[in-house]
Amino acid sequence: MFYSFFYMSFHNSHLCKNKLIFLAIVSILLTSVFSCTQTDSLDTPQHSQPDFYGNEKANGTHISQQSTAKYVFATAKTCEKFQDFAAPEHYIIDKPLQLKQAAPASFPNANEQTLLNGLSPGDMVAVNIENGEGFNGNYIIDSNGLINIPLLPPIDVLGLPTNIVAEKISIEFIKKEIFKAATAHVTLQVLHWSEIEVSVSGAVFNPGRVLINETLPQKLEQDSFSYGDHSNKRLLSEALRAASGVRPDAKLDQVILLRKGWRLEADMTGILTGDPVTDYPLITGDRIIVPTTGCFQSNLVRPSQITPKGFRIFMSNLIAPAMSNSNAAVGRYSANVPYGTRLLQSAISANCVGGKQWTNAPRKVVLVSVNPLTKQTQVIERSIEELMRQSNRESINPYLMPNDAVACYDSDVTNLRDIANTIADFIIPFKLL
Repeated sequence: MFYSFFYMSFHNSHLCKNKLIFLAIVSILLTSVFSCTQTDSLDTPQHSQPDFYGNEKANGTHISQQSTAKYVFATAKTCEKFQDFAAPEHYIIDKPLQLKQAAPASFPNANEQTLLNGLSPGDMVAVNIENGEGFNGNYIIDSNGLINIPLLPPIDVLGLPTNIVAEKISIEFIKKEIFKAATAHVTLQVLHWSEIEVSVSGAVFNPGRVLINETLPQKLEQDSFSYGDHSNKRLLSEALRAASGVRPDAKLDQVILLRKGWRLEADMTGILTGDPVTDYPLITGDRIIVPTTGCFQSNLVRPSQITPKGFRIFMSNLIAPAMSNSNAAVGRYSANVPYGTRLLQSAISANCVGGKQWTNAPRKVVLVSVNPLTKQTQVIERSIEELMRQSNRESINPYLMPNDAVACYDSDVTNLRDIANTIADFIIPFKLL
């Protein structure tokens, strides 16, 4: 009997001890879970709404170059003089442009078409001279912009139209006394317009040097058997499109074209409004500058000939940790959306909206965007319910820009359910003791 009492006392004390340990572990677990949840939960991003790039009512953004690098990997060198190396340049239109190359105010009106409709390296032209069998033929402008005709010195034709080039060739024949003035009649026709390289800077998504008017080899072979050629891709609008399009802060009525020291301001707004617009032809070496207003213009946020048709954004919507890259869709990390897409539309595309209303409605969506003017990363947070009910407010439902990131976070109900499941995973092993 004493043995039985001792066994029961020991057994009860052992059970009590296990319960105390169990309660202590549960208490520690609950405290840790709630403290971690409170500490690691998503804080509301502090950001001034009017300054967010994508807000229609933005009042303008201060523009500066990229900041000095804080860390270098060569201790004996300094990066201070490279702080603005290859940084995008922004040109404000309310002050004179400080360009590296001085240029006159504009093209002379009398020679405007002469300077703009010219030849470039790689163009193929047909030269025809009466009784000039040894000189007639097809010629390609070399990389220096010269045309090489037998018995004549190289003739500079870069940027010149065909009628001026024909006159220069005639004069050279007369100078060399190959033909008399009465018989040195030269005709010149373009057989093929080659691809050209131009530079685009300012308020475009991808500034730099672009290649336009790429031609398929079979088309070049066909053109060599016919006189005349037309190119609709050696134009100012094509250069803007090749630079991924103009940004919403672009000043389209003062797009600047620089060529051989000359300067022209072009009004390209007609491409978006439907009004007549002069789309100037380009030659190799042209430089295009798109000034910025510093303000977001919602009228420019739509597909057009000089704006992006669409772009990619990064999406994340994991309701639970993925067990593999395949389940997490790593590799299919981005989605293509049309230009003009807003945050609510991307949230719907990411499957953040819909489902069980009581549990899914309190979900949140986060937008991570880089301001193209200041190069600063901006983060804003919106609740799905807020987006659905106030989608007409620009500050609540901003426009998306290329390479933005959209992430969804679960509702509080889902979070509590996951916490309960986590606690249950710790309790079950103790129940089995």
